[in-house]
Parts: sequence; C-alpha cells; structure tokens
Amino acid sequence: MVAVTYNGMEMIGFITQTDQQKLPESFREQDKVLVYIPMSYMIGGFTVFIPHEHVRPLNMSMDEAMRFALTAGITGKNTG
Repeated sequence: MVAVTYNGMEMIGFITQTDQQKLPESFREQDKVLVYIPMSYMIGGFTVFIPHEHVRPLNMSMDEAMRFALTAGITGKNTG
C-alpha cells in the first residue's frame, strides 16, 4: 500500500510492478514504479507510471486500504 502524491493530492495505490525489465520498452525509465489506483465504489481504477519520489509507503493492510479506497473512506479505520 502506498500513497501517491499528485498536484498536492494523495491517493491510495498498490504497486504492481517495480521490475523495469517486465515493462514495455518505452516505459523502462529509472526510478519509476507502476501503481494501480482504485476508484471509489468499485467503479474502476487506473494505472500510473510514476517516479518513486511521488510514492510513500502506508501502514495499512491490503484489506484496510481496499476497504478505505472502495468506500471513499466511509468505513473508516477498523479499530477492533
């Protein structure tokens, strides 16, 4: 789980690829990762190829991050 920063906004994302050799040749640039950003209410999502400096790790489980992102934060953090 990561937070992706773009134009001052932060979005929850999932790193899907860090191995440059597995990317199409036109995307093989240094210091970038492929991140999937889900949209709220399971409408879809999009994948971005973004520099590492715009990504920071989150202290959330995959379940917590998906629940939070897909419900637009309505569920909040599960505290017990």
